[in-house]
Amino acid sequence: MRYLISHGANPIVSDKTGLTPLHCAAIDGQPDLVKFLLSLGVPVDISFNYVTGTPLYVAAKHGQPSTVEVLLEHHADVNGATGIGFTPLFMSVLGGFLECTKLLIKAGANVNLKCPLGMAIQQELIEIIECLLEAGADPNVRNEYGWLPVEMAVMVKRKDILEMLFPLTSPVPEVQHWSVQGICQYVNSNAFQKKIVENFRKDLAEVKLKAADFFKKEYLAANLFYSKAIELDKTIGPGDAVLFSNRSLCCHRMGDGDQALKDALVARRLRPEWPKAFYRMGAALMLLKEYGQASQAFMDGLRLDPTNIEMQKAHREAVDCLRKSDLGEDSE
Repeated sequence: MRYLISHGANPIVSDKTGLTPLHCAAIDGQPDLVKFLLSLGVPVDISFNYVTGTPLYVAAKHGQPSTVEVLLEHHADVNGATGIGFTPLFMSVLGGFLECTKLLIKAGANVNLKCPLGMAIQQELIEIIECLLEAGADPNVRNEYGWLPVEMAVMVKRKDILEMLFPLTSPVPEVQHWSVQGICQYVNSNAFQKKIVENFRKDLAEVKLKAADFFKKEYLAANLFYSKAIELDKTIGPGDAVLFSNRSLCCHRMGDGDQALKDALVARRLRPEWPKAFYRMGAALMLLKEYGQASQAFMDGLRLDPTNIEMQKAHREAVDCLRKSDLGEDSE
């Protein structure tokens, strides 16, 4: 990288996912390279899109304490969040990276932003839970689904964590008998289970709207929201083919043919008579240069919808590419 920069390469450019050289150095755990790039004037909090985040964010996400430390020494924003609210601390906790978590807390990270305590409980990370509590994490802060940390402790069947949190948690009216046993009974009740489903449905509706909005302008962000929607949808139903179809298109536009094909295949399984699922399959296979299979996918789609002009055009293109491929010609 030093050689390229010395020969005129611009250190303040990103790839299609928003990663810059500084991001990559942070992810790879190369503190000397991080220092070198910062010495060239690369902004410590450089970020090009809604999803990727800052170099500190990706360093924390990948559990790289050496580069986390250097970035913090250069005054990186310790609470700098992505467009969907994920912070370096939240991602460090998500990955179970205790050393990075301690560094971020020492630098002044907000221990309640996005409820990292809840994430630590969900993953049963005792040392990180203790670290967050010592730093002032509030057990009365609910996560994005409206769950309290004590409720999450019951959900992961960790009575020891519940007993740790109980003295620090304020009583809530929903729990008639405020005790460790009372909380367990409430969380295991039909009323609470119904509340979980209702909250998931509400959040799913909101996520779908966000995904649809980004679908028109930024495929990386849309892909993230569709992924979240798919995970939420799994908890309340058999699966929505449209979500997989749309994520397939996002992956296709980002050049990830393998994932685009996987999602298209799921969409077809969920709705075997839906022409668009076959179109997504064909498009993904075209990206993978599997022209024969792509042609067959488009043909299968045309059997379901013979008048689909877009499918007809795609099928002709696949056949043409297959012919050129067989002749050894460039199909681009």
